[in-house]
Amino acid sequence: MTPTLILGAALLIGGARIDIPPDQVQAQFEKQCVDGRWNNDSCPALRVELELQLYDELQRLALQGEVDRASLQTAARARFPMLAEFGLRKLGKITSQDDRDAALAAVEHPAPTVRALARQMLEVQDDRWRKGMGVWWRGGARNGFAGMVPDVVPTAAQLGIAPVNDNEALRFRYFASSTERERRLVFTTKLTPDQALALIARGGKVVDGSKLPPGPKEQEALGKSMAGVQKEIQEAMARGDMKAVAEISQRMSKQMTAVMPTQETMMLRPVAEFTAPPANVRYVQVPTIDKTHTPVTAAASREESMGGETVVVILY
Repeated sequence: MTPTLILGAALLIGGARIDIPPDQVQAQFEKQCVDGRWNNDSCPALRVELELQLYDELQRLALQGEVDRASLQTAARARFPMLAEFGLRKLGKITSQDDRDAALAAVEHPAPTVRALARQMLEVQDDRWRKGMGVWWRGGARNGFAGMVPDVVPTAAQLGIAPVNDNEALRFRYFASSTERERRLVFTTKLTPDQALALIARGGKVVDGSKLPPGPKEQEALGKSMAGVQKEIQEAMARGDMKAVAEISQRMSKQMTAVMPTQETMMLRPVAEFTAPPANVRYVQVPTIDKTHTPVTAAASREESMGGETVVVILY
C-alpha cells in the first residue's frame, strides 16, 4: 500500500491526526497518555501517529526479516486496524502465552477483519477459547479492507431507550456483538444480572427465562409430547373410556397453558448462548422513548465462559 493510501486509511479508520514533529510523538504520548493519564483532546491523535510510525517501521523490518515476536505482539494489540492485522498475520500462530494474550486482545478489536483473524488463530489452537468465549462469537458483515473500518456501536438514543447512567459498569464485547446482521449488543459487567438490568431498563418488569415462549428445540419437544397425548386420547376413545379422555384433555390443556406467552413475555427474544438454567436468566423489555422504535429485549446471566461475570445481551 502506498504512503498516500496508508495516510488516508489512518484518517478514515484511526481518526484525526495531530501536527507535531515525528521525533516528538512518543515523548508527548508518554507525557500525556500513560500511567492513568489520558487527554481526550490529544491522546487519540497521538496514538494514531505513534501507531503509523510503528506500522511503517515494522514493514521496513519485515522486508529485512528482522521483526521479533514481541514487536508483533505489540502490533496485534494496536487500535490502528492495519497495524493490528499486520501483527496477527506475521505472528501466524500461537506459540506462547504472550501470543495468546495478543490474540485475545485483538479479538475485541472494533474492526471485523482484525477480529476474524484473531479468532482464526484462537479456534485452531485454543480449546479454552472454543469452549468458552468462542461460543459467543459473531462474525462481522464486512471483510477485507472494508472490514478494517471499525463497527459503529448504536447509542441509547438511536435504540430509543433511556441512556445508561454508568457506562463504565458495562464493558462492550465486539466479538460477541452483531450490529449489522443480528442487531445485538453484548456487554459484560461485575454487577449482578438484576443490577445490570435495572441500570439498562429502569422500570421494566424482569422475568426469568422459564417464562419465555418456547424456542425451536422446546417447540419440537412440545410437539412430540402433544402427539403422544393425542394418541392417548384416541386410544381412550376407542375403548369408550370417556373419563380417561377428560383427564388426558385436562392434562394437555395445562401443558399448553404453561407454555403460552403472556403479554409480558410475548415480545421477549431468548438468547441461546446462555448456559445457566432458564430460570436463572433474567429478561426484560426495555421501555422505548416512543413508539417508532422496535421493542428492545435485554437479557442477563452469570456466565463462567466470560470469567464468571454477568453477560448482558441487548437485542434491538
